[in-house]
Amino acid sequence: MTVRYAFMGTPEFATIVLNHLEAASMSPSLVITQPDRPRGRGRKLAAPPVALWAKERGIQLIQPTSCRDEALIAALDELRPEVFVTVSFGQSLPASILTLPKKGCLNVHASLLPKYRGASPIQSAIMAGEEETGVTLMLMDKGIDTGPMLAHARHRIDDEINAGALNFALAELGGALIVRELPRYLAGELVPVEQDEAMATVTRRLRKCDGCIDFRRSARAVHNHIRAVSPWPGAYAFLDGKRYKLLRARLHDCDGHPCGEPGEISVRSERMFISCVDGVIELLDIQPQSGVAMHVSECAHNFDCGAIFSNMEE
Repeated sequence: MTVRYAFMGTPEFATIVLNHLEAASMSPSLVITQPDRPRGRGRKLAAPPVALWAKERGIQLIQPTSCRDEALIAALDELRPEVFVTVSFGQSLPASILTLPKKGCLNVHASLLPKYRGASPIQSAIMAGEEETGVTLMLMDKGIDTGPMLAHARHRIDDEINAGALNFALAELGGALIVRELPRYLAGELVPVEQDEAMATVTRRLRKCDGCIDFRRSARAVHNHIRAVSPWPGAYAFLDGKRYKLLRARLHDCDGHPCGEPGEISVRSERMFISCVDGVIELLDIQPQSGVAMHVSECAHNFDCGAIFSNMEE
């Protein structure tokens, strides 16, 4: 397929989609991504993954601070793209951009729309206990993920998968979807379907405080929460005034035995269990404050049975 199109995206999720397009000989003519930003403890400027992808291949790259940037508008006017493909770009597109390509702007979104619009669809689906998610190819409009849908692909949410692993799985699925459906869309074979607003849900960008675990919830809800915030912002709770990162856990069958207080620790044979309001989770990996991540079997002996994890620092 030969088509002039611009690709707009920023994180690693978008580079995985780009890899699929490249493998299918469908690389973009122009790549647009976010500016370099300070990262890490040293706060040194670092290019986003999509910028590195484009530079490695010598594809024209623009990193505007605004979608109204003059250099961006000039490049788009010169290219006259038939379509835009956007994947986790991170900026809202004004009407002047949305109406520029002849065949509109397509977006690959990591949920089965209209559920989980917005900034954290993957994490929100896990936290809600969904058993299935997917990716949706849609036409963009002025709203946030509100445009007509063109195609979708489904993916089961395994009970042990976390947000980081699901992110990669959906990126691969999204890459395969756009490669399959973009030629069909350009040929006029896809019929846009309006979203059902009555079914819509909206997500927000996660904050560091969203990692705080409250064991006064069901074991299933706690398990989902830990998975949903891994790897970022990361699950945590407090014990004796110290903050512990709860890196990985699984549901545990109580075998009919009563649970302790919410947050109460039980240590048995180098294994650690934490009571919730209706059940127990088994903690598998933990990271003490100012310490390194480790399997619980390495440190379970340091915890007292009956101690209680709290969602508040004492």
